[in-house]
Amino acid sequence: MRRLVITADDLGITSQRSHGIFQCVEDGAVTTVGIIANGVQSSLDARHAKERDLAAGLHFNLTDGSALSSYTDIESLLSTDKYFLGDDTFRRMIGTGEIDRVHVERELRAQLQWFLDIYGQPTHVSSHRHIHVHPFIAPILAPILDRFGIAFVRIPSEPVPPFGYEISEAQIESIQELSKDAEAARTLFKAHGIGCTDHFRGLALSGNASQRNLRHILSRLPEGTTELMVHPGSMNPSGDPFESDPQRQTEMQMLLNEALRDEFAERKIEVCSYRELY
Repeated sequence: MRRLVITADDLGITSQRSHGIFQCVEDGAVTTVGIIANGVQSSLDARHAKERDLAAGLHFNLTDGSALSSYTDIESLLSTDKYFLGDDTFRRMIGTGEIDRVHVERELRAQLQWFLDIYGQPTHVSSHRHIHVHPFIAPILAPILDRFGIAFVRIPSEPVPPFGYEISEAQIESIQELSKDAEAARTLFKAHGIGCTDHFRGLALSGNASQRNLRHILSRLPEGTTELMVHPGSMNPSGDPFESDPQRQTEMQMLLNEALRDEFAERKIEVCSYRELY
């Protein structure tokens, strides 16, 4: 059996992204959403997801935007303007020992409590820029998930190169580095009784989304359960480079293409949500 969980990340980050994600949910092209805690739409969209009984997980964020905790409680995670440091700076400061693990734990707990208060128990957890599998972060996060009974975590480990389409050498190296951290995190989370899907796809598709490339992924989908990470969204010319990238619309169109349903049926792929893995 081949099962596919299609997860749209960053629900709540902007109204344009939320619009595109909900459109894909309505069409059945997205089965699970990852809600970010500190987006402009986060609270509204979390309530909307709960009202519609959508399978939703928490998409932790320690790198971009505002924190939920106060500056004095997590000072090492924030810049002088009281925003998160950004992915590159945050990872560099982890390496130099400037990030306080107590501060990380506080913000992770704050975001999880926010999610529990508004939506309820998350179907799974993941994170913005996959920071949750970083060797410094995963050991802090695992006991928290264990204590709150969270059953599934994303493990973004993907084989490269993908067969059927080409990606840059730099992207291959990035995927390999992340996959190495993810495999180490898989072992750690498993020791705490936290599960994951058998396989993961979406890293190589990021920036390379097309109907053709998605078909290549589906044609080589392995046995077992695979999570496919996607980032659909409506047009947002005023957003940051990721938000304004036409790929957001390309991903939405790719997922809404009617031929995709035929592809699932032809290849005997069962599309499901994280909730159905329990």
